[in-house]
Amino acid sequence: MTSDVDHARLRRLLGGPELARLRQRLRGKLLREGGGRLTMSQASDSERATVERLVGRPPRRGKSLSVDLEALSRALARAGVAQDLRHALEALDGPLVDHRAVREESRRRWSELLDTYHPEAERLGVSSWLEDLRRGGQLKRLAGGSEGQGSHLLEQAITVLERLPAQGLTLSTLAAECLGDAHALDAGQPVSALVRRALARHWRGGVALDKPDERSTWAHAGVLLGGDITSAVLTLGLPVRDESGLEAALAHYYRLAEPSWLTLRQLLRHPPEWDVKGRDVYVCENPAVVAEAAERLGTDSSPLVATWGRPGAAVLTLLEQLEAAGACLHYHGDFDWPGIGIANALLARFSMRPWRMAAADLEADAHLAGKPLEGKPLDALWDPRLSTAMELRGQALHEEQLIETLLDDLRLRGDHTATG
Repeated sequence: MTSDVDHARLRRLLGGPELARLRQRLRGKLLREGGGRLTMSQASDSERATVERLVGRPPRRGKSLSVDLEALSRALARAGVAQDLRHALEALDGPLVDHRAVREESRRRWSELLDTYHPEAERLGVSSWLEDLRRGGQLKRLAGGSEGQGSHLLEQAITVLERLPAQGLTLSTLAAECLGDAHALDAGQPVSALVRRALARHWRGGVALDKPDERSTWAHAGVLLGGDITSAVLTLGLPVRDESGLEAALAHYYRLAEPSWLTLRQLLRHPPEWDVKGRDVYVCENPAVVAEAAERLGTDSSPLVATWGRPGAAVLTLLEQLEAAGACLHYHGDFDWPGIGIANALLARFSMRPWRMAAADLEADAHLAGKPLEGKPLDALWDPRLSTAMELRGQALHEEQLIETLLDDLRLRGDHTATG
C-alpha cells in the first residue's frame, strides 16, 4: 500500500513527534468517518504551520485548526508525496485499524459459536449457561482467543454434562470416561472451569452458595472429589423406606434416636430412600441443637439436620435429596451476619421456609444478651425488617441461647407445623 510513497519527503512534511497528535487525530477521523473536516482546539504552531503549508493557504491567527481531509489528501497526491492521506498516515505510523470494529467482529463470531451449541444446552437445561459465557467472555479467555479451541472446549463440556448426574462416580473416572484423560477435569483445566460454572449456577438449580467450593459443585452432580469421606452431615431422626444396605444402619439409628453422621461418599454412592414426603424436616446451623434434641426429646424429635455453619457438600447433597423426596424443609440459624448469609443462600436455592427467623422472633428474645454484632450487614431476603432489627440490637443471638424454644418446636405433636 505504501509503494508510491516518497518516504523521505513525507517524514519531513508530516513526520516527527511534534506532529504525532495531529496524525493521531487524522487517523481517528478517517477510521470513524472516512473523511470530512477535522477541527482541533489548542493546536500547536507546528501543527498549524504543517497544515497550512500542505494545503497551500496563508497563515491564520488563533489556536484552533480546521482542515478538510479530502483537500489534504489531494495536496499530498499533487506533491507526489503519497497516493492519498491514508497511504501517508500508514507509511508513517502503520496500518489504520478500527479496533472497535475488530472487537465487534470478534464478539459477533464468538456469539455465533455459542449459538451453535444452544440446542444441546437447552436439551440439558443449561441454556442460561451459554448466555452467562456470552456476557462474561469466559470461553474466549479459556480458549486463549482461539475459536477452534473454544468450540473444542464446548464440545467437551457438553459431553461431560450429558453424562450427569453420576451416582458416586469419582471425578477422575468421569474425566476418563467422557474425555479419555483422568486429569482432564482437574482444577485448573479449561473444560473443568466451564463445567463447574454450569453446575454451580445453572444445572438443576445450581449450588446453594454464592461461591461454592469445588467439592460442593461436583457433589451437586453426584460426582465424588477424591474419596469424599471428610465431608459429612449430622442428622437425627431421618426416616427411611427400606432397611437394606445403608438404610438398615439409618433405621437402627432412627429407632435408637441417636444422631448419625453421613458422609458425602455414602450419600452419593448409596443414596437412601428417604421416607419424608409431606413431613417437616428441620435444619439448624449449630450441632448443639441436634445434641440437645437427641438427649431431651429422643424419638419424640422431628427429623433434624445440622449445617454446622456454612453448609458443605454433604449438607447440600442431603438437602437436595430430602427436597426431591418431598420433605417440607425449615431453616433456623444464628442471628448474626454470617447466619443471615447462610439463610439467604439456602432459602433462595431450596423450597425451604424460615424457622423462627423473623424480626418478631428476634424482638421476642431482646432480653437475651449476646456478643457484639460484627461484619457487613446483609438484608434478610425473607423479612425486610430483620436486618434493621439486628442493627438496632447491635448484638448477635445464637441458636444455643434459644434451645428451649427450638426444642419445643421440634417436639412431635401429631400434625406439627413449623412456626415462621
